[in-house]
Amino acid sequence: MFPILLKIGPITIRTYGLLVAIGFFAALQYILIKAKTIGLHEDEILDIVLYTIVAGLIGGRLLYVMLNWSYYANNFLQIFQLWEGGLVFYGGFFLSIIVILAYAGYHKDFNLWGFSDIAAPAIAIGHFFGRLGCFFAGCCYGLPTDLPWACTFTNLNALAPLNIALHPTQVYEALGNLLIFLTLNWLLRFKHLSGQIFAVYLFLYGILRFHVEFLRGDDRGGFLFNLSPSQLISILMVLTGVYITVLRRKYGKNNI
Repeated sequence: MFPILLKIGPITIRTYGLLVAIGFFAALQYILIKAKTIGLHEDEILDIVLYTIVAGLIGGRLLYVMLNWSYYANNFLQIFQLWEGGLVFYGGFFLSIIVILAYAGYHKDFNLWGFSDIAAPAIAIGHFFGRLGCFFAGCCYGLPTDLPWACTFTNLNALAPLNIALHPTQVYEALGNLLIFLTLNWLLRFKHLSGQIFAVYLFLYGILRFHVEFLRGDDRGGFLFNLSPSQLISILMVLTGVYITVLRRKYGKNNI
């Protein structure tokens, strides 16, 4: 693959960093377009998106560093080199959720459930670009395979093992996220209760991530009951999606 897109003197543009940036921009643009449908002002959206982007980067990096602390303990300064890859989606996702809940708690008139519904497809499309970045960087690589669509990394700057045919798990998840985005964007037209689109996202992504994890070949941070931490979180996401659906059907009001 091409971990380094462009290098001019001391300036290096990594493909991973560029695609992650494109993902954030695409997610922001989607939210801005859809915000008008739930009465959110652009300034308010820009504020909350800025907070969640920062939270996503910090949370994603912190969890990655925690899972790979044996390496970073001896390479402390590399913790801050985000452009080289090394973000755990779930870390960024959950810290962003905490930040959004805190924002909603402070701004009592904030349409939390409505925002969650337009944020869900935005997360999926942003994640699509992020996983493409993983593919180019070579992180989040798959197990060895002899399938005809296996990918072999040969670039010395790649994070994946070199010259071994691997499952392109990054592409699997990227395509899965693209499908989730298309599904959620379509379902928005038929929404009856605020929060239900976000619940569907939790359900679909949890299923996607749970299955892709079986094909991952990188360090998964230990296992419990033969399941990786991400698979356990995925199960929790699926259950939470079901719970939110039941909760909103019982207590929610139309279009709030």
